[in-house]
Amino acid sequence: MPENEGKRKNASASSNRSDIIELKGEGILCEATVNNVRMYRVRLTEFPDGPALWQTEEQLNRPDFVQKYKETRIPSTADLSKFHILLGDVKGEFIDVRNEVDDVGCPENFTYINSSIYSEDVPRPCTPILLCECIDDCISNCPCVHEKCYDSNGRVSAPINAPLMECSSKCQCGKNCKTKVVQKGTTVGFEIRRFNLKGWGVVTKRDIPRGTFIAEYVGEIISFEEAERRGIEDTAVGLTYLFDMDMACGYTESADFSVDAKTHGNVTHFFNHSCSPSMEIRPVYIEHRDPRLHRLAFFSTRNIRAGEELTFDYSPSYNFNESTIADLQRLDGSVKFACYCRDKRCRNYIYF
Repeated sequence: MPENEGKRKNASASSNRSDIIELKGEGILCEATVNNVRMYRVRLTEFPDGPALWQTEEQLNRPDFVQKYKETRIPSTADLSKFHILLGDVKGEFIDVRNEVDDVGCPENFTYINSSIYSEDVPRPCTPILLCECIDDCISNCPCVHEKCYDSNGRVSAPINAPLMECSSKCQCGKNCKTKVVQKGTTVGFEIRRFNLKGWGVVTKRDIPRGTFIAEYVGEIISFEEAERRGIEDTAVGLTYLFDMDMACGYTESADFSVDAKTHGNVTHFFNHSCSPSMEIRPVYIEHRDPRLHRLAFFSTRNIRAGEELTFDYSPSYNFNESTIADLQRLDGSVKFACYCRDKRCRNYIYF
């Protein structure tokens, strides 16, 4: 089975099978073995919107829950216990994990982080910004953002090629200021799910309106030279998680820095490709305005239904048609991977 996972991993259509136990109902959601003890993640009707609880069968003391779960679940031989340890420090809502297709467990040599880390040869951004003195919410011509990038619901409203400017945490405006979206973190509930052909992917546990902030792409920020070295090694096997820092806004012809989420990253490490994606990547500035070191954030490009896979285009810079694909196929040293998104506009291959 191909293991082309990461920014350039192969993708397939997501399963249409929903959770057997409804998330807002009462029952067991999933199970895992932790330190040789079988644990069940359960949600109770008295707390429909609260966090689900991990309990042993003895603690749960509900044989009816366990029996119904065993009757309706798809058996899995995958050991997901390391996944639950890996996700123990996740900031925000707990991330569910499900594998009903094979026996593959948690990725090796991967550390979950909530914010990017800087390599030693990468300068820390220090470009100053004008701090605003707005009260509660920012006015339309706020000096630190100039123009509002989000609407009253916190959904992106700026043109597709425009960088997103947010007030700094040092600004006088309150924490509920409508310019502060990415820095407050995601409100999306995630499930990391195993799919046929492509490996791990991510689905949403609730409906997402168009323009909603999904998650920030975080990892190790490295220099252009280091990215070139890693890219040559990783692309050959379709296992690269490199994201150029200028790809979303085009400040320079080549990026000075890149984000590598191969060994350090968050839930975005598991996002898959689609030729008809549900998300786009946007450059975001919060604490500084250094164009070389902007942050990268995923936003929904359309309404996304609960249970649907979250995807983006691994090759967004190409304006694909039959001519450009033919040219790419003739290029010496070009790399392509089969695409399994199954969309009617599928390009059949992902080119790099």
